[in-house]
Amino acid sequence: MDNEMQQIKFRQEREALKEMERTVNNCPFRTRYHIMPPVGWLNDPNGLCQFRGIYHAYFQYSPLSVHGGGGYWGHCISTDLLHWEYKPPVLTTDIPEDAGGVYSGSALIEDDHMYLFYTGNVKMPGDYDYIDSGRISTQILTGSGDGQHMSEKVKLLGMEDYPEDITQHVRDPKVWKEDGRYYMVLGARARAWDGSGQRSDKGCVLIYASDDREKWSLCRKIVPEHKFGYMWECPDIFTLGGRRILSFCPQGLPSGPERYQNLYQSGYSLLPAHGPHKDHGDGQDDRTAECIWDPEETFREWDMGFDFYAPQSFEDEKGRRILIGWAGVPDTEKTHRNLSVGHGWQHCLTLPTELIYHNGRIFRRPVKELEALPWKETDPDVTEDERRKYRWEKQTIEITESRIAGGEREYLIGQEDNGLTIRVSGDRVELDFLNRYGEPSVCGGGRRTRAGRVEGSVEELLVLVDSSIVEVFVNGGETVFTTRIYLEKKDRELVTDGRCRILALT
Repeated sequence: MDNEMQQIKFRQEREALKEMERTVNNCPFRTRYHIMPPVGWLNDPNGLCQFRGIYHAYFQYSPLSVHGGGGYWGHCISTDLLHWEYKPPVLTTDIPEDAGGVYSGSALIEDDHMYLFYTGNVKMPGDYDYIDSGRISTQILTGSGDGQHMSEKVKLLGMEDYPEDITQHVRDPKVWKEDGRYYMVLGARARAWDGSGQRSDKGCVLIYASDDREKWSLCRKIVPEHKFGYMWECPDIFTLGGRRILSFCPQGLPSGPERYQNLYQSGYSLLPAHGPHKDHGDGQDDRTAECIWDPEETFREWDMGFDFYAPQSFEDEKGRRILIGWAGVPDTEKTHRNLSVGHGWQHCLTLPTELIYHNGRIFRRPVKELEALPWKETDPDVTEDERRKYRWEKQTIEITESRIAGGEREYLIGQEDNGLTIRVSGDRVELDFLNRYGEPSVCGGGRRTRAGRVEGSVEELLVLVDSSIVEVFVNGGETVFTTRIYLEKKDRELVTDGRCRILALT
């Protein structure tokens, strides 16, 4: 399908969606400064970049279904990472290699041109397991001079180009240029067996190299020394604070009370500066060999909340490393209900955060642009038990408290029997949607509790509430929690025993 026909298709579907959009726009759960689907479903952020001074965010988009299913890359632009203008979708399933979906990918800006790399997915009908058979994953390139109108799609890598031990799960290309060459990292699932001969696949990443963006060859395979999940999605390699970072989403990690609490995880590990590599017998450091290391040794989760997955980072024109994630997790429909579904839309992206490397770990801090929004300080009421109570009529508030010094604090967002409680004690922070009877609150859609810790003690807290999303930044972003919350306007209250500062967005 050429670009003109593609735009005609988009226009026809936009006409059909106008009535749905009216329902969406009246929804009380719409946010002020987070990227949302105009209608329907959104998931992974894709192609994040700054091009000619304008920030571009693409995302997995299903406008015709509130329950997903792929089909498009949505598109929005911004000058400040907070006010987003939605544009028509830019990619759809229009060639045989992406007939089953235009899956996630990334952007590369070079010579005043935008290059977009993504995975084209095909699932063949029939009796297949879609792991070793029935699926085709193809890496595809397209380009744009304005971020909106795309050039002809070019196939880069197909199933015949992946190592023999790799299953048919290969996806999510992240591309960058370094020392005059182009590199592409892909998430993959490798066939493996345990000591008893039982199938026990391992997640890994594949790195390909190119001199011209179109012809690619395998450069490196990075595998865990010990199994660390059966599949790694959404890989991202970058340098921060002089350290090489691998961000990825391992699937299949065993959960614990304060670690790996979600169905699938998102986190990062520090890559080794060199090797270790398998020696192919000549005693030389073979750069196409496997790099074997223990990711769990330095692995830290990006977010300890209920709703965070598929993050992607990019470097903007100010030299900042910016990260945005999907405020959701795959395959959690039975445990995490999003009450916006009844209003014709589901999911949003997280607030853009700047990444700062410090003492072996990465801090996530809200972008500075947030401070320029029209915040107004409020005066809460004081209750009989000396707690502070505030009711907000607008969609958005900011709560900050410093000098906690490891003490105990409690913040209730919502009502006693229908709200989210944030508890602080020593080095621990907990998010709790359970009411006095130990049952999940309606506003949490089935979410229960999440907890995380910081090194030392909790000193300060920043809580951002943007209608239906809460983001908690502990100790300047050392630990972050993201969750969706669905409070009707009549239930939007804040009650706290702390001496916090409360700002409302006018």
